[in-house]
Amino acid sequence: MLNVLITRLSASQPCKRRTLLGFLLPIASPIAKSFASLVERSESNQAEGNESFTVSYLMKSCGLSANVAIDVSKRVKLKDPDKPDSVLSLLRRYEFSETQISKLVKKHPYVLLANPENTLLPKLRFLQSIGFLCSELAELIVRSPLFLKWSLEERVIPLYEALKSALNDDEKLYIALRRLRWYFLQHGVMNLAPNIKFLREHGIPQSSITKLLTNYTSLAFMKHAKLVEHVKFAKETGMEPFKPTFILAIHVSATTKKSTWKSKLEIFERCGWSRDVTLSVFRKFPICMYLSEDKIRSTMKFLVDEMHMTLEEIAKYPAVLGYSLKQRIIPRCSVVKILKMEGLINYDNSLYYYLMMSEKMFLEKFVIRLQVSVPQLLNIYKVLVLTEDCEVKSERPEQLGYVFLQLLCAQFLLFVVAFVLVQDKD
Repeated sequence: MLNVLITRLSASQPCKRRTLLGFLLPIASPIAKSFASLVERSESNQAEGNESFTVSYLMKSCGLSANVAIDVSKRVKLKDPDKPDSVLSLLRRYEFSETQISKLVKKHPYVLLANPENTLLPKLRFLQSIGFLCSELAELIVRSPLFLKWSLEERVIPLYEALKSALNDDEKLYIALRRLRWYFLQHGVMNLAPNIKFLREHGIPQSSITKLLTNYTSLAFMKHAKLVEHVKFAKETGMEPFKPTFILAIHVSATTKKSTWKSKLEIFERCGWSRDVTLSVFRKFPICMYLSEDKIRSTMKFLVDEMHMTLEEIAKYPAVLGYSLKQRIIPRCSVVKILKMEGLINYDNSLYYYLMMSEKMFLEKFVIRLQVSVPQLLNIYKVLVLTEDCEVKSERPEQLGYVFLQLLCAQFLLFVVAFVLVQDKD
């Protein structure tokens, strides 16, 4: 009999089982439902109230726009103004401008929830103690707000001591700290000492290590195995560790994909350089690997076709490839052509001589001083120089058309000047 009952129960439909066992289910009373609804509504109203207060506070006290305040309010919730008011008061006491406060809150809104006396003040005092003025201190924190997150004793001070030991120069240490991105504190401090030791063991002088820590800080904090790999690569290109460009070569290696490196070698080969010549160019001017194909090809074409430089000359002075074609190379070469046509400058000087000098020196020496002989020289130069420095880039192909137009303009002006000079002589 028991077996028959079990068989019938197991064969019954799910809905029938619920019907049979319905007396076991709790019966929700109207009072209980009403109470639960009130609790949910209260919590929802409280959350909306907090969000509304947060947005209002961010706009009124921190200077954020409505859209930015709404976005930031999703990352931080303020219940009352007490703590954020005390934080802002401390920041203003240390001469943070309203703009800097807005930027800081936008980047790191959790600063408003920090304990001003126990968390923020000790770090501000530490920065002052090592030589930072209030204005510089504010600039550093706005640029790298994660500095406020890390422990002073466990991370900030150990990093400071490690940098001080590596640089052994208070002025350079100060520069390094100003430029430092403090997110390195998250995992990079342990890499600094072994990396510096490794570089010294491989013949890299202190001047290059100083340059590394002040200009290419990320290299000093990268994983040790990665740094070893990039140093090895730089050596394989023929770069000598004692050369000032060695650190830059490491930086290029660390920031350039292998596929990009291979592609740039092929581009230079198509322009007429062998692999050995390209590597010699890299040793002199490592950032040639950052130049776009359009930049390389347009600059080399102009220098070879219009200025009759040989590929060997360009390889000897590869830094010319990095100059702006529109703002520097074409205007200066146009002036040089005019002056050579008039016999006012030495033919023996390499074109690089005119391209590498500062703008002020070029103007004084070859434009202003010689406009007595060529009255329109300064005006011609001003016409050709653009108001903004803008490289020829592959993603903006319309600039190539502008360069071509500028070149035609230069040629026309040269023709006009030549015609006027001939008329004057007649």
